[in-house]
Amino acid sequence: MQRSIILITIVLSLIFAVMPISIQVAAWRPEWPLLVVIYWIIALPHRVNIGYAAAVGLAVDILLGSTLGFHAAAYALVAYAAAQYYKRIRNFSLSQQALLVMVLVFLGRAIVYLFEHYLNNAPLMLHYFWPALSSAIFWPWV
Repeated sequence: MQRSIILITIVLSLIFAVMPISIQVAAWRPEWPLLVVIYWIIALPHRVNIGYAAAVGLAVDILLGSTLGFHAAAYALVAYAAAQYYKRIRNFSLSQQALLVMVLVFLGRAIVYLFEHYLNNAPLMLHYFWPALSSAIFWPWV
């Protein structure tokens, strides 16, 4: 039962990640799959691990049409950071958790950007990092 709930929430987060929204709002779209992975790593670290995070990142790569492995590597590194301190993170207040989630999502976005920049010559655009802020805002509802 628990495994099916985890999979359902991950699938829903992937749907939210590709759901069509207006251009103005799209730049602020939270990183739903990463938020759900961070949540499950904090809640059930013995069930959801770095492998799950990499698989979800690979699914994001496929759904968004980005180069395979970029999001997988970023999600795995963020998951590693969350897994290392999950006991501490559980004791943080909600605002402290939201701030940490913002940093983790920013880290994940920065890793993907670095891959894109060095391998695909992507220019730096600051709106690429706005989802870190919106992810922190939506963290209490995850």
